[in-house]
Amino acid sequence: MKSLVPLEGAQDTVTIFQQVYLWKDSDMGSRPESMGCRRDVEPGPGFPLVTDLTAELFSPVDLTQVTINASQSLPGQQSWLFKRLFSAPQAELWCLSRCLQEPAFCQLVEVTDRAPLYFTCSLHPEAQACDDVLESSSRGCRLTLPHQPSALFRKKVVLGERVKNFYTRLPFQKLTAISVRNKVPMSAKPISDGFFECERRCDADPCCTGFGFLNVSQLKGGEVTCLTLSSMGLQTCSEESQGAWRILDCGSPDTETHTHPFGWYQKPNAYSDAPSFCPSAVLPPLTGRVALDSWQTLALSSVALDPSIRDFDVAHISTAATSDFAAARDFCLLECSRHQACLVTTLQARAGAVRCVFYPDTHSCTHSLQGHSCRLLLREEATHIYRKPGVPLLRFEEASVPSMSLATHGRLLGRSQAFQVGSAWKQVNQFLGVPYATPPLAERRFLAPEPSNWTGSWDATKPRASCWQPGTRTPTPPGVSEDCLYLNVFVPENMAPNASVLVFFHNTAGTEGSEGRLVIDGSVLAAIGNLIVVTANYRVGVFGFLSSGSREATGNWGLLDQVAALTWVQTHIGAFGGDPRRVSLAADRGGADVASLHLLVTRTTGPRLFRRALLMGGSALSPAAVISPDRAQQQAVALAKEVGCPTSSSREVVSCLRQKPANVLNDAQTKLLAVSGPFHYWGPVVDGQYLREAPARALQRPPGVKVDLLIGSSQDDGLIDRAKAVKQFEERQGRANSKTAFYQALQNSLGGEDADARVLAAATWYYSLEHSADDYASFSRALENATRDYFITCPTIDMARLWARRARGNVFMYHAPESYGRGSLELLVDVQHAFGLPFYPGHQGQFSLEEKSLSLKVMQYVSNFIRSGNPNYPHEFSRRAPEFAAPWPDFVPGAGGESYKEFSALLPSRQGLKQTDCSFWSKYIRTLKASAAGARDEQLTVDEEEQTEDLLGPREPGPKSYSK
Repeated sequence: MKSLVPLEGAQDTVTIFQQVYLWKDSDMGSRPESMGCRRDVEPGPGFPLVTDLTAELFSPVDLTQVTINASQSLPGQQSWLFKRLFSAPQAELWCLSRCLQEPAFCQLVEVTDRAPLYFTCSLHPEAQACDDVLESSSRGCRLTLPHQPSALFRKKVVLGERVKNFYTRLPFQKLTAISVRNKVPMSAKPISDGFFECERRCDADPCCTGFGFLNVSQLKGGEVTCLTLSSMGLQTCSEESQGAWRILDCGSPDTETHTHPFGWYQKPNAYSDAPSFCPSAVLPPLTGRVALDSWQTLALSSVALDPSIRDFDVAHISTAATSDFAAARDFCLLECSRHQACLVTTLQARAGAVRCVFYPDTHSCTHSLQGHSCRLLLREEATHIYRKPGVPLLRFEEASVPSMSLATHGRLLGRSQAFQVGSAWKQVNQFLGVPYATPPLAERRFLAPEPSNWTGSWDATKPRASCWQPGTRTPTPPGVSEDCLYLNVFVPENMAPNASVLVFFHNTAGTEGSEGRLVIDGSVLAAIGNLIVVTANYRVGVFGFLSSGSREATGNWGLLDQVAALTWVQTHIGAFGGDPRRVSLAADRGGADVASLHLLVTRTTGPRLFRRALLMGGSALSPAAVISPDRAQQQAVALAKEVGCPTSSSREVVSCLRQKPANVLNDAQTKLLAVSGPFHYWGPVVDGQYLREAPARALQRPPGVKVDLLIGSSQDDGLIDRAKAVKQFEERQGRANSKTAFYQALQNSLGGEDADARVLAAATWYYSLEHSADDYASFSRALENATRDYFITCPTIDMARLWARRARGNVFMYHAPESYGRGSLELLVDVQHAFGLPFYPGHQGQFSLEEKSLSLKVMQYVSNFIRSGNPNYPHEFSRRAPEFAAPWPDFVPGAGGESYKEFSALLPSRQGLKQTDCSFWSKYIRTLKASAAGARDEQLTVDEEEQTEDLLGPREPGPKSYSK
């Protein structure tokens, strides 16, 4: 004994002993009473007082409910009571009274009579432990002792009248690996009374670190229970995260923890104030091995704080469960390693717990010609930051040849190529010419695509043939074929898992020397954006859209080709490391007219094919985006006559056209298009199956799902520019007069599909189309401006305006001004910049540093949009914008019109694109048509264009005269 605390009323003088010995062989039991060993000697003043109340505060323990575990140690205090002084009942009462003097420590009392001279009084703390089953019954609770007691008493719980501690509700829905002290049913009490009692029960237990007040067994009507805990264990399913991204299992248990006051509550300072005799708790053993040296440790200087991040998951590991920080670290790293989406884990010690935060890929990079810099975005500060070791997504065999295994097919053998972007080199794996559908040959011509069924290995090291297009020269170039339903996949090395995916539809013109050459190479965009780019062919012209107006050929084959390619991506892109839920649809020029129709189709079965759309120079609102069934049937008959097929029935027409060589059909359609306008193009038709109604009518319906839209146009674009191949074909055929006929048909198209003479006259006057033979170049430019506004630019603006008004998703618009020569390349300038054409090895020296810098910025805008739905942010869960250029404004109305981004050197933000010219079509021509319709008593007839105008806003009176 080091010291003794004097009892109340005793003298202050105490004797201090270094050691106290008990003589076990004493003969005190046999001495006569005359020797001072009388039984009626009163206990000294240091003995506890025994009262009847003492016995009322304890209850005997049913020894059959005690579990014996000899390996378990239990803290205890022992006293020996000499039998000369105490009878058995007196020893029992004395021991119970002694327990009351140790209110924090003593919960169990054991009195044994196993020695000849004395009784043994043993005091112990609570030894009950419960399983972690969330239930109101206490059947999962057991009292565990190291030996079998002969008599055992438990102190009754006496609750205070007031709550001593202020309990904090934990922001977690799920606790596992907890140490449960007790389970008390509370269903018979009012909710508030039960919660109040649960707080006081935790107050009364010095080893209680918190409690769970839960509504369990909800499927059976619910039962309220109070669980007092000595360890809060592993806390997951955080209520802090508002996003849907989680790596930890948060399946709906049969337990209510959301509604107040249900939930988990922690006692303040529970871990620092817990007595030493409280039971220890341990985390469950790790089920895997953590190789710490394989994780990349990041310095604080490599991260940037972004509190706007929404995609993260949190776990707290109670310090009562482990006082070893390394054990908590290994637990969190192992959890992250099990989930492909988790790339970063941060740890920070907090009061009572180690906080682990899990993140997906949150890198934000800025690229410039001088180099690039990347920062890791974190939602909060952390003392330890770990990045998951890079796991190659592709397997490399035979001198680093990338290969990929596709389920139900076999192995793709690709190639790898390095690109220099500024001062950095980027490595991209390419899988080229991958079939996504069965070749549409012979009897498969004019039919919907069927899935490809190849097996074994596939050489994906070279591009495959392009589809036939009007104007393809004869004899047939080697790079053009009906067997053209292929796609290319571009995967950057060291890409984060679950990457975003861009699917871009573009048909390369089959020109001299184009065989084996990629006109659209997705490698640079993939490397800059850290995403997967897929480029795909699809059938166009008569091969993609021939419609007989009957079941023999319903049309829309090219539209269904795009669906087949998107479906292939949904099925297989995960093998490349892509996320099928983060696919963006994209196309340019006429392909954008076609692709935009997918935005208006509501799928009732199967997965969602895309979440975002990038439309470059086309929209569903173009007057010629969809042709009428009657027009499609007339064109089929005209084509049949041109190639010498019978036209008496649709079956004969289609059967004969199937037997004609592809080059014969293509020459015939080129000849017909050379003397007709855009309303005679072969395009999508309302077939009643995939495309059930006209775009204007479909746009009147509420949006089924939201799709983010990035849409724009180029001043280099135009119908004359798009028809270059057709004009060149006619020149090679020696038909010089077709050029005049084409220009005349193009001018007539300004009157609309019905060739309204009054509208044509107004457009001719507004665009100064009056010309002479001496100024044909001026006429050509004016006609290009007029048809560009009518068929491309203004419908693009209308599409953006309607999409924004109907809240169908984020909307952003761009416009590329005239490039003065850059449009002479096969790709227009907006596509050049978006796909990094200035960095293609084949175009070295053709672009200035200013153009390369502009392309880098445009690629970062486009990449951000593909990844987040907003060109300003690289992640949809973050609102931290990298500072590579000025922010891109939303397409919202302003004093000067809607905002858009101009693709010029400084990337300025402007307003009111083509406001005057488009007002001519939307207001003046609209009024003109209305007056003409009234004169013809066609008030009840509303054509498709007027339906679209009604969607765009209330009719405004047009001016009686319109200045140029």
